[in-house]
Amino acid sequence: MFEIKAKAPVFEISHKYVENPSAAQYAQHTHAYCELLLFVRGDANFNIDGILHHPKPYDLLIIPSATYHYFIPRSPKAYENYVLDFSPDLVPIEHRQKLFAKPTILNVGDDAEFRRFFELLDLYHSTYSPEDFLLACRSLLRELLIFCSYRMDSSIPVESTRNPLVETMLGLISENLEKPLDADFLAREMMLSKSYVQNVFSQEMHIGLKKYITQKKLFAAQADLAGGMSAADVCAKYEFSDYSSFFRHYKKMMGVSPRETKRSGA
Repeated sequence: MFEIKAKAPVFEISHKYVENPSAAQYAQHTHAYCELLLFVRGDANFNIDGILHHPKPYDLLIIPSATYHYFIPRSPKAYENYVLDFSPDLVPIEHRQKLFAKPTILNVGDDAEFRRFFELLDLYHSTYSPEDFLLACRSLLRELLIFCSYRMDSSIPVESTRNPLVETMLGLISENLEKPLDADFLAREMMLSKSYVQNVFSQEMHIGLKKYITQKKLFAAQADLAGGMSAADVCAKYEFSDYSSFFRHYKKMMGVSPRETKRSGA
């Protein structure tokens, strides 16, 4: 079992085996990078953006950036997985939209060629230095993503089981990130009470509405900064109350300042 990380661009690889997993170990989270998670064994559910999925052995979960997700053990049965987290910039541009437009699941248990990719991760880890391991795995990642792209026709879409009201809220949030979004805005649009909107959203999504909106705006801001927009213009575009508030939230979530994102282009 192992875990190896590189910071720029983000590239993290792990192979984990956990006995007696508990829900406390796997809090809901989101991040600015893409994720491939190969479920090898265990008894668990995965919540992906409020949609529950019970994986089978060798299900590959393809999780786009800015997607809320977490793992929910259903029993003390041992749990094993491989996780690859990586910057969207490492995804071949011609396959990016097909692979990461939305969460998807591929079952690869019957495909020896596919499982070979993950066996090579273990081989590389036992053979190479950490630096050479990451170098070899970047090449392997590109090959794996292309392979996944050609297997997408047999993929299982993550079908929504969310409350239709929450689906409407998520749509309104995505369509109005450049407005001063809050519970009052959603309540007016949906002709519901503010408290009802807040309660339904937090119960379904397991995150507060205000925090969710702030994080969605920050991910959108990150893309604009990487594309060359100034930090001040991004702050104004997404209707943050002031620059100091934008800066504080951005650095806390992304780990770097808005200007550092603009300079690096990622």
